[in-house]
Amino acid sequence: MVTIFRERIQYMIKSGMTLEQVKAAKPTRDYDPIYGSTAGNWTTDLFVEAACKSLSAPKKTEESHESN
Repeated sequence: MVTIFRERIQYMIKSGMTLEQVKAAKPTRDYDPIYGSTAGNWTTDLFVEAACKSLSAPKKTEESHESN
């Protein structure tokens, strides 16, 4: 399920959609009746927002450390 969300949201981001557009597209719609929430500490919108931020963040590369 999380993989499906990641792929959907990643595709939307790569297609140039904004956060608001991704939320409006409801990438979690199939699972909202079971797992979705519109109230409380962790809503579906907050989940989508966190996923967008995570997937939009610049990739960190490990610096190579050479031993002398």
